[in-house]
Amino acid sequence: MSSQHQTPYLIWQLKNLTLSINKSLDNLLQQEGLTLSQARVLLLLFTENGQSQSSLMKQLQIESSSMTKIIDLLERKNFIIRKENHRDARRKNIFLTKQGQHKESIIHQLLQQFEDNLLTALSASEAQQLQRLLQKIQPDSN
Repeated sequence: MSSQHQTPYLIWQLKNLTLSINKSLDNLLQQEGLTLSQARVLLLLFTENGQSQSSLMKQLQIESSSMTKIIDLLERKNFIIRKENHRDARRKNIFLTKQGQHKESIIHQLLQQFEDNLLTALSASEAQQLQRLLQKIQPDSN
């Protein structure tokens, strides 16, 4: 067997790791009644509440129809509310409700625990090095 079959390209390793992480995070977040996609929206709102739907969509790099579905579900769960943009009535800004705000510490705690478990095989300096390397190869890092 050739070494090419034993060791996949780095891009495939990263892709497989990403798929595995996404699946695990989805399962973990289910205990809070959330999907990973919904949690990503909430995380952005925890950082800056009242963002426009289009701003969230750009940051998450998803299509408008997908963003609308996520927002609709979060609104039905009473985690967010849409309010008219005071500058442009056609646009809506997305705000956390009290119930949504209560999810912040829970989501951060779950993500931190998950990350700690994921990185247990690495030393602190290796984890920092991994973070630097990943930032270095990000398409939009300059």
